[in-house]
Amino acid sequence: MDGRESSSEIARAAAAWVARMDRAPLCAADQARLRHWLAADIRRRGALVRAQALWLKAAAAGNALPPTRLPERANATVQTAPRARHGSARRRTLLRWSGAAAASLMLAALLFVSVPVPTAYATAKGEMRRVPLVDGSTLTLNTQSRVRIHEDDGHLRVQVVRGEVFFEAAANATPLRVEVDGRRFDANAAAFAVRRLDGQPAQIVVQNGRLDAVDGNAGGAGIGANMRLSIPPARGKAAPTPLSATDLQQELAWRDGKIAFRGESLAHAARSFSRYSDIRIVIADPELASEPITGLFAASNPVGFARAAAAVFGAHASQGDGVVVVSRQH
Repeated sequence: MDGRESSSEIARAAAAWVARMDRAPLCAADQARLRHWLAADIRRRGALVRAQALWLKAAAAGNALPPTRLPERANATVQTAPRARHGSARRRTLLRWSGAAAASLMLAALLFVSVPVPTAYATAKGEMRRVPLVDGSTLTLNTQSRVRIHEDDGHLRVQVVRGEVFFEAAANATPLRVEVDGRRFDANAAAFAVRRLDGQPAQIVVQNGRLDAVDGNAGGAGIGANMRLSIPPARGKAAPTPLSATDLQQELAWRDGKIAFRGESLAHAARSFSRYSDIRIVIADPELASEPITGLFAASNPVGFARAAAAVFGAHASQGDGVVVVSRQH
């Protein structure tokens, strides 16, 4: 082995650079880092051009279509990003309300009122919700996520039932306790995400700070910054693994309203978009469905993704009633 990056690693890094440039103009330091990154390997320039082309195809395909109208829901819902980022507002749906009165009440509750701890919080398809806790911590729930919040002898415990949740645990005398798949961790002054999706092992990704395992089967003493722990079934032990800056950014891409793919199949990508939108992506033939895809894409734009993927693989995308079919051209 010569130690060189693989093509997929270069493609992932290029996609991260494109997403960063889309979010806001690069500062002088980032421009210097980008020039240094490009100069280190001749393959990187081509990868950056391809990533930019794929990003523009997805955005253009989505912008050419009228906005999708989702079915009205009985309860008012709100999507709130964890922090504002210049240039990304046009790509995210910040608020979706079933009525003006409900919108005013919910927005006031989320932004200005200290919300008492309820039994549970949940989000519907396409929602993102930011929840303040009474101890100063905050949760951000991704689409189709659910948590239960308990108070045990004055101590908060958050159980992740399903979906993806980003925690910003405040620095307190008593740490915030987090539970997923029966494993418990204590967090104090830490930022991390917990993922629990059907058919996949639960995962914890730590951005800052540290999580300490409460029981001996949770995977060692704890999980440090820039690390990921996959929790095996049947209470088996597992060790956390380190993450590069690019890997960490892609693990948390959903907080910016994006989906990251790192060589997964086109069929897997189509299923991922179904968590965010009622528009289904159907891959018509098995060979095309197994093709790998790499990049960052707007979660709210399944049509744009399907058309961009079709263009890359020499296929055709046709849109019907709530369905986009991607098939090989004959």
